[in-house]
Amino acid sequence: MLKLKNISKAYDERTPVLMDVDLAVTAGESVAIVGESGCGKSTLLNMIGTLDRPDAGSIDFSGTDLVGLDAKATAGFRNDSLGFVFQLHHLLPQCTVLENVLVPTLVNKNAGGASERALRLLERVGLTDRLSHRPGQLSGGERQRVAVVRALINQPVLLLADEPTGALNREAADDLVELLLELNREQNLTLIMVTHSMRLAERLGRVLIMENGTLK
Repeated sequence: MLKLKNISKAYDERTPVLMDVDLAVTAGESVAIVGESGCGKSTLLNMIGTLDRPDAGSIDFSGTDLVGLDAKATAGFRNDSLGFVFQLHHLLPQCTVLENVLVPTLVNKNAGGASERALRLLERVGLTDRLSHRPGQLSGGERQRVAVVRALINQPVLLLADEPTGALNREAADDLVELLLELNREQNLTLIMVTHSMRLAERLGRVLIMENGTLK
């Protein structure tokens, strides 16, 4: 599904972030990328998610060159194929849980049945009784579950999770990773998760180590 070859990125001549990174991920796989802060983990995830572009190298997604896409095609890729969960939930504080989940469907022309799908997903993650709550009325774990459902609402085939448990306590972190793995298995959803926790990473199918801008 995904193949990165010789990906390099530097923010200035003295600060190389990624150096000739290669990565291949098959459909339905779960992959954890582990490393210390500042080693390039999030930058790599941003490259895959087309939030940033490499200085060199190629990113092939199911036969499409992501690096060569124009702005319109890039937006289409994000809307149609990709879900992204960040460390901070980025929920809109003035909107309810259901409204937050449906935000991505506003720019997706193929979002038919989104409301019904949102209700099914929210039931799946145990938030049926929180539909009309706003983010400030939820726990940290509940907010992250809403963020996961929002990332899934457009039915992506690839889910990127960037330190999704970083702001959670141990119990909530374990619950969230278990949810991601259940979705990975049930929906054949390809999962790539960046984390600093080897304990959580080892629950995924494959663990890769990012060190000094290289992947091992």
